[in-house]
Amino acid sequence: MNDLTSASSENALHEDDRGTTPAEAICAEASLRICPFTGWSVLRKPEWTRVVFEEGFSITAEIIGGCILLTHNRGRATLVGVRKAFEFTQAIIADHFSEGPYVHILDYTHLAGTSLDGRRFFIRHMTKRRQLAGVIFYGLSPMLRMSTQLGKRLHIVPFNVHIAKDYRTALALAPTLLKEAGGSHRDATAPEGVFPGRYQSRDGLNHPVLRSDDWQFERDGLGIRIEVIGGHIIHAIAEGSLQISHLTDIINLRERVYGALAAPQGPLYFIIGLQGLQRVDRLARKAYQDSLRTWHRKVPIQGYIVYGLNPFTTAVINFSRYILPFPIQLAEDLDQALAMTRAEIPAGDGGDSMRPRRASASPSQPGDTSEAVEPLLEFIGNIDWEKDGISFARTDDEDSPLGPVYDAIKVIKSEMDDLLSEKVNAEKAIESARDGLESRVRERTAELIDINRRLQSEIHERREMESALRASEKNYRDLVDSVNSIILRWDARGRIVFMNPYGLKFFGYAMDELLGKNVVGTIVPESESISQRDLDKLMRQIQQDPDRFRNNENENITRDGRRVWIYWTNRAIMDDDGRIVEILSVGNDITGRRHMEAELRRLATTDPLTGAFNRRRFFQKARQEFLRHQRYNHCFAVLLMDMDHFKKINDTHGHPVGDAVLKAFVETCQNVFRVTDIFGRTGGEEFSAVLPETDITDALQVAERLRYHVANNRIPVETDGRPITSTVSIGLTSLHEDDVTLESMIRRADKALYAAKRAGRNCVKQG
Repeated sequence: MNDLTSASSENALHEDDRGTTPAEAICAEASLRICPFTGWSVLRKPEWTRVVFEEGFSITAEIIGGCILLTHNRGRATLVGVRKAFEFTQAIIADHFSEGPYVHILDYTHLAGTSLDGRRFFIRHMTKRRQLAGVIFYGLSPMLRMSTQLGKRLHIVPFNVHIAKDYRTALALAPTLLKEAGGSHRDATAPEGVFPGRYQSRDGLNHPVLRSDDWQFERDGLGIRIEVIGGHIIHAIAEGSLQISHLTDIINLRERVYGALAAPQGPLYFIIGLQGLQRVDRLARKAYQDSLRTWHRKVPIQGYIVYGLNPFTTAVINFSRYILPFPIQLAEDLDQALAMTRAEIPAGDGGDSMRPRRASASPSQPGDTSEAVEPLLEFIGNIDWEKDGISFARTDDEDSPLGPVYDAIKVIKSEMDDLLSEKVNAEKAIESARDGLESRVRERTAELIDINRRLQSEIHERREMESALRASEKNYRDLVDSVNSIILRWDARGRIVFMNPYGLKFFGYAMDELLGKNVVGTIVPESESISQRDLDKLMRQIQQDPDRFRNNENENITRDGRRVWIYWTNRAIMDDDGRIVEILSVGNDITGRRHMEAELRRLATTDPLTGAFNRRRFFQKARQEFLRHQRYNHCFAVLLMDMDHFKKINDTHGHPVGDAVLKAFVETCQNVFRVTDIFGRTGGEEFSAVLPETDITDALQVAERLRYHVANNRIPVETDGRPITSTVSIGLTSLHEDDVTLESMIRRADKALYAAKRAGRNCVKQG
């Protein structure tokens, strides 16, 4: 037995997609699903799906109806895996079952085994879960079923344990355990629009059915409704005419139904009723078959059964058998189709198991025991080890080559029953005789134990205090001498009292050179603001509000004059009267970080080629200026500039020459524009400028001057013996009364720029 539920986030890993079943992969995508039998909500989180606790052992956890914890266990577990699994299960219980009792269902269908110490750990710690109403196992191997029953009978398992045949019967038992524990179905109801029900077939079997308002559609002459039968059969009824335009709706509906289920409880079947289907478009038929192939690769289809056919659709279905990669069968009606699905499921699975059908055994030869082992294991597993005797009979053990083993097991079982009965009677007699004596002994020894415990505790505490004091002193010395941080103590007058070896090496001083020196003028430059403060006043402020001065960054200076930035953590040391005696400061060098932050700010706001503002920074500052000038109704101008025939320069002379032209243009702009003007590169060869406090007349003069300087500039990049020249087209505008955003001005300037282009370039146009 094993608590194979979830895992601690610190101790568990997740398997990759290769080890995940299709149902688990789909269910892991969302957190809320539906139980295919009851319609209750099922909570499964991605971090609960196929969680690995050790190599070869994993779990998927779910919460059903708000009061049932279901864990699917895979592989083989040791004590390490069980311990990690138990910790994470406890975390789920604390988060989701804090208000009432719950039931834990464990699926052992795919559990290969558990170590003995792992089972003992599980049993010991399950008793500590006070809100646990009961534990239900299903999918047990014969040997694990036997050990569980023996554990109950021998009282090794002190909590409420039950064994169920499958998921469905385990789920049916859970409400009874909750009721016995005084609990209820807090959330164990179907979500809105979901309707669990039952369908009775002709053979008298009751099949659980799950329906939903969301599992149907009707459009353009086609209607389809879907229900889930037996937890793993998708039953669809189609009416009307199927066209190619319906295919997307059909695929989405199929995905929606399957995706809503927590996990199909058995091999996936499709049963399709076509008695109301009048016509199927040829293209729609081909596309539908392709969609089934795609689905089968993701979620294997065990069988596809169709009923309600006319002669034509019968022919289509028969032909599809040679096209589709899964079995296709014809049935007269739904009842016959359901019987076909049962014929495909191994006996005893009841539709709730996904284990493969067992191969039939060939007749055993004399002396051949290999094929007789499995019936023997089944015989052992069917014994009720909680009761005396063997409550069922077998008729084939006499012919089995392992017949003597059957007899031996019967004898061992009978003798074990007798021994257990004698053991129980003897234990009762011993316990009755021992209770009185133990009670008197406990009373007499309790006083002596208590006195001795107090004495030993006092001695131990005194020794620990002395040892801790010595260790603390040594640790403090070792820490101060070895830590890679600056440790500085300075008194209330700012004089250095102590600095650790790392700090002395960092600043380049010897201890005798710093003792008694003021921090200002030695490690803190005179220009720092602290030197301008009244030191007595600063100490009073620290005393009144210590947290305000607990952390600070400032520039410091080493002995060789190098400027460094230090992040200080400060703590005031006070005397019994509350006056500050010293300040303890611990510092770390953050010079590299400060330089990196400055460089990052520069790179984030400038164009790497030209050094001008980049587009983001330009518009950020331009909008600020626009809002300020608009608020006070000041004049304001915007210039948009585009280098003429720049692509031709790149194509003719190469990009390095083009880069030199752009740099020369920016240098010209910086010489023409004022320091207060905002200028940036907003495109490849496009530039923009904002001229604060500038009317349209002045803006025209600035633009014309810029155009003139650009046209007459000879860029010292020799090509064919001649320097490069370039021109620029400029569009500009000024602030209008109806401008509410900078973008309206940009659009006018952009139109003016295009007018300059159309006018032959190398000119200025106003918008």
